[in-house]
Amino acid sequence: MTEMDVAKALQRPGALPPLLTALGILVALVVLGFLGATLSALSVTAQAGYPAEFFVQIWVAQLVWALGGPLPIALGAFLCFWQIAPIAPGLRLAHVITRALLAGLAGTLLLFLVGVFFGFLLWLLSLGGIIDRGEFFGSGDAGIGVLPVLFQSLATFLQVLPVLILGAVLLWGWLQRHPPTRPVRGTLDEV
Repeated sequence: MTEMDVAKALQRPGALPPLLTALGILVALVVLGFLGATLSALSVTAQAGYPAEFFVQIWVAQLVWALGGPLPIALGAFLCFWQIAPIAPGLRLAHVITRALLAGLAGTLLLFLVGVFFGFLLWLLSLGGIIDRGEFFGSGDAGIGVLPVLFQSLATFLQVLPVLILGAVLLWGWLQRHPPTRPVRGTLDEV
């Protein structure tokens, strides 16, 4: 890909609807995560009698998860819906769902790359003695594993897929009621 191709792609119109859709996907995933964590914490505190500060720990963990889980998924959805395979008002529902799957795979790829990067960074820090190896990798001599990160990324893909499909269908419906002034085309449409 040449510099002119990249410049042309970045000047492609129609970034606002995919951006708003990606933000909606991000908010929905974070809210669902917080609600799920709150209900799980209520279940644990009701059974074991943990103090109320337990909720703060759960919410902090959910905030960290939001940066590592939904954010790459939403970013992948934005890039896919804007650059790779945009949702156009003239598409059929099957095409919209297929493009949502592609957006999910793009987000999963980003999630996988982030996971491998942070795993490698933690591994380097443990080699330098900056952090305790067992603290992050569990007991034993476990290094970073690409396969566990891959499987966790794929599990996250399956969990967020309904929200991605809903976001794509809502974007499609909105674009049908508010047609864009220019034709919507992406990289997939130019092949």
